[in-house]
Amino acid sequence: MGQVIIKVCVFRRIVVIGWLVFMGSVVCAQEEVAVPKVLSVGDSLLIKELYFQGIQQKSSGQLAAAENTFDKLVRLQPDNDAAHFELARIYFENKDYAAAERAAKRAAELHPENEWYWTMLLDVYKKTANVKGMPPVFDKLITLNPNKASNYHDKAYTLYLDKQYEDALATWDTIAGKFGETNDQYLAKHQIYLAQGDTLSAIKELELLAAKKPAESKGYILLAELYTDIEEPKKALALLDSVAGIFPNEPLVLLSKSDTYLAMGKQRQAYDFLRQAFLSDKLDIDAKAGILYTAINEHDHPIDAKYLTGLADLLAETYPREAKAHAVKGDIYVQLQQPEQGRQAYLDALDKNRYIEGVWQQLLQVELQMGRYDDVEAHGKEALQLFANHPLMLFFTGHGFLGNKNYQEARAYLEAALNNADETHTPLLTQVYSNLGDIYNALSMHAESDVAYQEAITLDSTNAYALNNYAYYLAMRKEKLAMAADMSKKSNEIMPDYASYEDTYAWVLFQQGKYNEALVWIERAIKHSEVVSDTLLEHYGDILAQLGNTNGAITQWKKARTISQSVGKDIDKLSKKIDAKQYID
Repeated sequence: MGQVIIKVCVFRRIVVIGWLVFMGSVVCAQEEVAVPKVLSVGDSLLIKELYFQGIQQKSSGQLAAAENTFDKLVRLQPDNDAAHFELARIYFENKDYAAAERAAKRAAELHPENEWYWTMLLDVYKKTANVKGMPPVFDKLITLNPNKASNYHDKAYTLYLDKQYEDALATWDTIAGKFGETNDQYLAKHQIYLAQGDTLSAIKELELLAAKKPAESKGYILLAELYTDIEEPKKALALLDSVAGIFPNEPLVLLSKSDTYLAMGKQRQAYDFLRQAFLSDKLDIDAKAGILYTAINEHDHPIDAKYLTGLADLLAETYPREAKAHAVKGDIYVQLQQPEQGRQAYLDALDKNRYIEGVWQQLLQVELQMGRYDDVEAHGKEALQLFANHPLMLFFTGHGFLGNKNYQEARAYLEAALNNADETHTPLLTQVYSNLGDIYNALSMHAESDVAYQEAITLDSTNAYALNNYAYYLAMRKEKLAMAADMSKKSNEIMPDYASYEDTYAWVLFQQGKYNEALVWIERAIKHSEVVSDTLLEHYGDILAQLGNTNGAITQWKKARTISQSVGKDIDKLSKKIDAKQYID
């Protein structure tokens, strides 16, 4: 919703003042200048040669060689600050942040007046999220360059992150005294007061912002949002109505009104203002898509599905030639459990642009969920013509063939997915191995099936699917029953009350001759089944027969036969059991 967008903008503004990225990709200021040490007459020729050799090696990308060279240099001359600095840069690039911190600290200790050394240490702290270590470094940088405002802003923010709220507020007061009052001061102090639970002070800061900048909507919107958050939505609406003339059709004001009405449970009014914002040219397609994605994930004050789909339709109508608009519409419908409309929207997106990889993936997934296996096969092949050897496309296409029980084709695609998958993509590899286990079993390739399941379980020991299926097929073959029992028990611990896994455990126990225990688990499986299958009922009858309850067994077998017959399955074995009035293996 609008309030999230506003929060993001404000939060980013607070963070980004003089600090382009925090705890993400670091702004490596030290890369701009090599800052070589000014070698003195007292430095030996060997020291000079080593230093410039290391610089040359580093410049040409020979980091390991450069590290060895600078390491040799600091052993010969331990107080060579530039060499420690270069080592810090190399360690940092190699992601050895502990070593980078030690080297940067040593360089700064040896030459504390060099800003680059402190900046290097700061970059390490950003990467390692060491917010406690940052304020002293900012203090040093402020001492070295007292007129650089960004260092003060960054110090205030790190103090806030470290929950040193009073020190953060004091730093903002210092900033105001030295550089003058700014919007950022009010926004940051309002955020700090909220963190302290001081709502009144937070409100005061936003009122000051609105008073100082009456022609800007930000202060009013944040203040309205705060009123809504503290359950005073009428105050929020009154404030927004009072400035409506100043900001006619301002989309952020409209979004704020929508949020307020949602908080009051007034869905229709909320939708009306949301729709007005969507019709505004001041919001681009990305902003509107962001609003939709935020709205569909809003749990505190959710908006009705009919309004979300209405906005999704409006997005596609507003940008009929934009593939992105149709793709977003597809996502909204799919998340709202309306897969047919979502599928059509994805097809519309691909009709506008066939080269969007993510849309193909979404289309294949929704078709798999719908059981449209023929479509998955056809669309998967089409996608692979555009994105050859794409592991996910291969995986989904293989699943289409698997759904149609075309096991040989499914095998080919899933083996190709395995061969092309990133070896670090454990979730995908685990699924591929699990499915190959199923396919190999269907093709009576039992040794290969066992290996595939073992690989899946090795990659993820909590993979209940692989544990269950491996256990079930071992039980069907009456092999390694103790191991099968352990795996099946574990799958039920991972996913309790799941009928299919409980049935497997019952069947493993049955094959072990533990009929009383098997009875407990088959009855659990039936209890937890939304629709009791013929397989469950047949297993139930088999267990009852082995326990001597012949009449009960026949009753369950007859139920199973009726279901099997209705879906065209072979009923010969069930009929033999019923006629013989006993279990037949």
